[in-house]
Amino acid sequence: MRFEFLSEAEVKQVHQATLAILNQIGIHTTSPRLKKLLVNNGCKEQGDRIVFPPEVVEKALSTAPKTFKVYGRDDSHMLEFGKNKAYAQTCVGTPSIMDLDSGEKRDVTLKDLEDYVKLADALEYIHVISPIFPRDVPQEIIVSAETVAMLRNTTKPLRICAESSHEMKYIVDILAAVAGGKEALRQKPLAYIEVSPLSPLEYGFDPAEALIDIVEAGLPLGVIPCPMMGSTGPMTLIGCVAQHNAEILAGVVASQLLKPGSPVIMSPRVTFMDMRSGVGLWAMPEMGTAAAASIEMARYYGIPSTATGYSGAAKSADAQSGYEHLYNALMPALIGTDVLAAAGSLDNVLTSCFAMLVMDNELSSVVQRTIQGVEVTTERLAVDVIAEVIESHGNFLAHKHTRKYLRAGELWDPPLGDRQTFEKWALKGEKIEKKAREKAKELLSNHQVEPLSAGVDAELELILKRAREEAEIF
Repeated sequence: MRFEFLSEAEVKQVHQATLAILNQIGIHTTSPRLKKLLVNNGCKEQGDRIVFPPEVVEKALSTAPKTFKVYGRDDSHMLEFGKNKAYAQTCVGTPSIMDLDSGEKRDVTLKDLEDYVKLADALEYIHVISPIFPRDVPQEIIVSAETVAMLRNTTKPLRICAESSHEMKYIVDILAAVAGGKEALRQKPLAYIEVSPLSPLEYGFDPAEALIDIVEAGLPLGVIPCPMMGSTGPMTLIGCVAQHNAEILAGVVASQLLKPGSPVIMSPRVTFMDMRSGVGLWAMPEMGTAAAASIEMARYYGIPSTATGYSGAAKSADAQSGYEHLYNALMPALIGTDVLAAAGSLDNVLTSCFAMLVMDNELSSVVQRTIQGVEVTTERLAVDVIAEVIESHGNFLAHKHTRKYLRAGELWDPPLGDRQTFEKWALKGEKIEKKAREKAKELLSNHQVEPLSAGVDAELELILKRAREEAEIF
């Protein structure tokens, strides 16, 4: 089930604007490695910027793979990128969390990260695990510590954001230790790793260097700038999408110049500013529509993609968060994306919430059911069944066709939502946010994650020890 947000002619217009931005304006970078890679492969220096001739861009786009796979510790959680399955991913990098007991907002701790990942591991419709941002670990090695915590508490695939280039060697070593070596990791990557260039069109040292390290390690690369309409990008939605598209394609081109055929992901995140307060918003409808336009571009190039999806401005797991998340997720899902991120987030992806993660698990099941569409066959059209019921003066309730398709899952069954009569609901009168909190507590108490082997766990500790000691040198 798919629809178009931009017409074919409009998609080509955005593409031509993207080529013009890359060819006339280009990017700035302080990374000698990225600059050398680009210039040695057809790009040109113009002052302090690197510009991309259209033929270089087009050639790179032709080598980017249309599909690839990412694995969890348990192969049953394998993800197929390029198939537009709209996998749900937890939010990355939130510095705050809603305490599960008190309901108060506070700083994230390492224990919160461990619990949050464990909860996500237990939820059927959460497919990819990203780290929230613990404040009680050394910030110089935060991504390494996050990666170890995630691997210990889930068997699902990971999404990692490379905060700095100096940690990449530890991250690769950590993933390789769990995968069974670097070659095994290349064959079955346990994560895709994203870099976040700055808007407008700035590939700073850390994201540029990390990009090269990720591709050289043979791991899937995601490119995720986050321009803000009217602040770090044009005020017009489509203008911001065009700039953003250029920022992403610069990374895609670099990956293919370095290693043609290396897996890469377009991860658009066009946001916008509340001009009254200066607050950066990840709310509807602009977030969803911008994502839809950007995903149209990824579909045009045939490159796997992710979008934010489960985001909004609501400050609690309530009706507002529900309708915001569902709208922002359905827009790109119906066009065709691989991952919908930010599950469990509140407050413009600044806060994570256990209850919201449970609610987003339910919304993810709705998205999955929606994009599944319907199968049109003679048996499902049921002309004979209708005739039989009419001729026999019977009813559909007693017909074997009804039993067959009811048991086959023709009707979506909410994991959490209430469908009882009002009288039965009124006996307790529970609101969905309360049920979500209780479900989160139940899963955290009862869910068991397959542990890492003692040997692998010890190896991870040694890598973290080395990372801490080397960080102290700087």
